[in-house]
Amino acid sequence: MGRQLPASVRDVPGAGGVRESNAAAVLAAARTDGPLSRAEIARLTGLSMPTVSRQVATLTDLDLLREAPENATGGGIGRPTVPVRLNDDVIAACGVHIGIVTTTYGLTNLSGELLGSERIPTPKGSAAEVLRAIGDEVSTFLAEWPQRRIIGVGLAIGGQVDAERGLLEHEPLDWHGVPAKALLEEVTGLPVHLDGHVPAMATAELLFGVSGRASSSLYFYAREMVGVAIAVDGVLHRGPGQSGSIAHLPIGSDVECDCGRTGCLEATVADRSVVERARRAGVIAGSELSDVVEAAQTDPKAADILAERARALGRAIARTRDLVNPDLVVLGGQAITEAPEYLDTVLDEFAANTVLPGKDLVVMTQFGRNVQAMAACTGLLTQLYDHPLSMLGADSLRD
Repeated sequence: MGRQLPASVRDVPGAGGVRESNAAAVLAAARTDGPLSRAEIARLTGLSMPTVSRQVATLTDLDLLREAPENATGGGIGRPTVPVRLNDDVIAACGVHIGIVTTTYGLTNLSGELLGSERIPTPKGSAAEVLRAIGDEVSTFLAEWPQRRIIGVGLAIGGQVDAERGLLEHEPLDWHGVPAKALLEEVTGLPVHLDGHVPAMATAELLFGVSGRASSSLYFYAREMVGVAIAVDGVLHRGPGQSGSIAHLPIGSDVECDCGRTGCLEATVADRSVVERARRAGVIAGSELSDVVEAAQTDPKAADILAERARALGRAIARTRDLVNPDLVVLGGQAITEAPEYLDTVLDEFAANTVLPGKDLVVMTQFGRNVQAMAACTGLLTQLYDHPLSMLGADSLRD
């Protein structure tokens, strides 16, 4: 039986039609299982050998695949079998994650290897001024990679994203109806793929992390904003808006939220809230979460603040897990990764509050502090994997 294509490939009308789908299937086989011979690709995809050969030729012409003579087999009578694999030496995807405090941008190859990344304070000003400033920074960064064919920019950001129209609503930044896609394209001169940051991170886990091996997964993110995303059978659920919101999930704390209620999750665990509590308690003079983490090494008050947040996160993870009942829960975001010594507190609180069996299904993202850059790049890579011919503007498509 041939490998089933992702829904995003199967359901796309036009855009190369069958030829696009065949190319995506061959590329997917090489990406996930390569290096592979053409016969192995035919077996995995259910495509005929002539179709596979033609698609391999096209994808090689597009610098997506390359032959791997180092993995050739045979050598006796007849020609050796030379497999193909992803070509990681030419094409690259840029990604930009705009956070409330920090903006991260980076570049990955086709395998999702982060080639380089930078972090800057998110610029001040109007939405247009911020996006133009970031676009200038990104253009300067990309100029350092002249040997790479950069296919575009993935833009990942919180708030509510209208990817089809390229518009953005972001309440904490006071952005409303912002044409983010068009503005960033104007500055960089590259096509831009817009996505919500939590769905983008969940997609990165599906493609390059552990979620791809689970039949269902819940991605839980916490930093300045909090959010969740759900995937079933390798497909991310997307409803109206960009992702589910857990910002106002009642978590039982005494922290006042801007919405007027007390105990909302985001107001309790956001980095800025934790830093502000530490400043009010007199344990830090700085304005970074790292200041609190450092102070907690010697100051019990700082340690209590971080432990309180860890317990709140554990309760929130338990409640969302019980609601969704996934096979796997992946934790991401600096609220967790920047204070790993409190992970046990998070997990203990999760175990104490979940009502379902199986308390060992929670894992931390493997991307660490690079999760934002990886996520933004991955959104663009997903489009490429699903629509390689149309994304790269193939002039002649071989069926």
